[in-house]
Amino acid sequence: MPRIQSKITFTYIVLAIVVVAAVGILSSYEIESYFSNHIVEQLSTQADIVLFSLQQDSSVSVEQFDQKIKNLGGMAGARITLIDGNGKVINDSDVPARDLSLVENHLARPEVQQAARKGVGVDTRRSATVGKDFMYVAKRVHRPASAGMLKDVTFIRLSMHLENVQNAVHEIRFKIFIAGMIVLVLVFGISVAVSQRISRPMVDIARNVEEIRSGNLEKHIETSSNDEIHMVAQAVNELVDKLKVDIEQLKRLERVRSEFLGNVSHELRTPIFALQGFLETLLDGAIDDPKVNRDFLEKAHIHATRLNTLLSDLINISQIESGEMKMSFRYFAVSDFLEQVVSEMMPLAQHNRIALTLQKPVGEVEAFGDKERLKQVMVNLIANAVKYNRPNGRVTVAYEQIDGKVKISVKDSGVGIPEHHLPRIFERFYRVDKERSREAGGTGLGLAIVKHIVEAHGSKIDVESGVGKGSTFSFTLKT
Repeated sequence: MPRIQSKITFTYIVLAIVVVAAVGILSSYEIESYFSNHIVEQLSTQADIVLFSLQQDSSVSVEQFDQKIKNLGGMAGARITLIDGNGKVINDSDVPARDLSLVENHLARPEVQQAARKGVGVDTRRSATVGKDFMYVAKRVHRPASAGMLKDVTFIRLSMHLENVQNAVHEIRFKIFIAGMIVLVLVFGISVAVSQRISRPMVDIARNVEEIRSGNLEKHIETSSNDEIHMVAQAVNELVDKLKVDIEQLKRLERVRSEFLGNVSHELRTPIFALQGFLETLLDGAIDDPKVNRDFLEKAHIHATRLNTLLSDLINISQIESGEMKMSFRYFAVSDFLEQVVSEMMPLAQHNRIALTLQKPVGEVEAFGDKERLKQVMVNLIANAVKYNRPNGRVTVAYEQIDGKVKISVKDSGVGIPEHHLPRIFERFYRVDKERSREAGGTGLGLAIVKHIVEAHGSKIDVESGVGKGSTFSFTLKT
């Protein structure tokens, strides 16, 4: 039997046992409670009848009164006990008159105590004399007789043994048990049939999944039902389709990785070879030639600086993409922040004869972000705007409040970016103008780093550009 079928069958059986047991216990309790309440009502009514009958003729002799109580007890099928206010038994239908003095005091009996407080008392207990359970119902006499045999009677108690009731309850319980067994047999048969019907398509699904796991991604699960099993089959089919897409994505990522490693190797090789060439030339004797040695050293220094910048950018983008770069978000003054960045970038702008300015609105604005990482963003954007600008061009850094956010932008008057390059400028090592980029000392990673840092702030970097019209890079921060 398949495992899922066993589980379904077991679940049905356990559920049936729990339900049958609960119904049996509840019904047994209710039946026993019904009989118990019925006996209480019966004894209470009989107590009123007995008391009424005795009150009609309470002036008889002691012998006649005793005989009458015994006759009434026989007719009622119950034991009748008359008790005074102190708990002394005045008469008892099951005790001869001569032995009444030997009967223990009944004042402490539970039913008598309840009757003294509430008017009626009920108790069930086992008789040590006859070894049977008895129901006791005691009632307080509200209008005791002023004379005769009832003048000292405060309580009347009737009791009845419960053997017949218990036998009836046991018989009903036995019938409930037999009915429960029949129900369990029926449930077992039905559960086997139902579990087979449910498990068969599930087993088929498991078999097909095993085949898919073995590598057959073209396998699709077919079902004729339109229920949850069909949904499972459909979900598996969708997972297989997604798996095929993921595999294609992994292959693409592998190609990207290979391309990335190739780009890194190429970008590292260029400054390393240049350094090696200049140093070898110097070692071969050029170091003693004052006409070339300083020039070669300066060029070697430029390539060493470029190599250091490239390695720093590689470390940064690796930390960002792996999630190792931690962000420290705080509120900061945007004006002070941008003034500091512009001040630090001013020497580069002046060296390239570019006018770098900051435009800021009236009033202070605070933004929420990581100042150090955002400074890296601004340095990259301003450096690009300066390096790829026209002679005597302009770079304008600005910010403004828009819809509860602050928009920061870097606008240049450079040559602009052709439209077909715009979707790819944030890719690693992608360059619009490769020769000019290398001459300017670019690593091809700056905009990729900018994109990742801005996205880590829940924003995105926007670019507007046109050939001959310059470019504007912008992003927003929460305020």
